[in-house]
Amino acid sequence: MPRLRRTRDCHLNVDWRDRLIGAVAPLTQGVRGLHVNNFRPADEYPVRPGRTAAVLVPILDQEEPEIVLTLRAHHLAQHAGQVSFPGGAAEEQDASAVATALREAQEEIGLDPARVQAVGFLDRFDTISDYRVLPVVGLVRPPERWIVDPSEVAEVFTLPLSVALDPERYRQREAERGGERFKLHYLDWQGHSIWGLTAAMMRNLLNRMSIE
Repeated sequence: MPRLRRTRDCHLNVDWRDRLIGAVAPLTQGVRGLHVNNFRPADEYPVRPGRTAAVLVPILDQEEPEIVLTLRAHHLAQHAGQVSFPGGAAEEQDASAVATALREAQEEIGLDPARVQAVGFLDRFDTISDYRVLPVVGLVRPPERWIVDPSEVAEVFTLPLSVALDPERYRQREAERGGERFKLHYLDWQGHSIWGLTAAMMRNLLNRMSIE
C-alpha cells in the first residue's frame, strides 16, 4: 500500500480516505483489540476509571481534509480554555460510543449527525479525571456554519490533516503530576496550543497511518 506523501506544502495524496479508513479500528470490531493508554491494572490501582466517554474526531471530507477542533469555554470548571474534540460522558439513552460522540458534537457545535460518516475508532484513553474515553473518527460533510453552545465552547477552528500527520510539527515538554515528571506532546497552530489528551489522540492517528 502506498504511503502518504508529505510535500513542502503539506498536501496529502488523493487516497487519504482509504488510508484513514484502513488505519482506524473498524466499527464492526467494537472495542476488542484496542490498546488502552494509561491503563491502570486492578492489582496496582484499586480505583480505575468508572465513567465512559466518547469524543468525535471530525475530519472534513474535502480535497484538503481538515480536523475540526474546539476551544473549551473559559468559565468551565474542568479543562477551561483547552483545545479538545467535541465529546463528553455517555448518557443512559446512548446506544453506543458512536451515539455519544455524535450527540455531543451536535450539542456543542451544531453538527448534524446526518453529515457524519463514522468510520472507526482510535485507541482508548483512560484519564486521571475518572473517564474511559473512546475516540470515534468520522468523515464530515462541511456545514454552512457551526452553531456553538457558548456554555461549553468558545471557538471552533480547523487544523489541516496533513499538519496533524506530520511528526515534525510536534514538540515535547515536561509536566508534573502527583510528584512524577513526564513528557507530553504539543502542537501549536495559529495561536492555539494543542496538547494533552487531544494531542495524544492525534498522535495515535498519526501512528496508525504509519507516515513516520
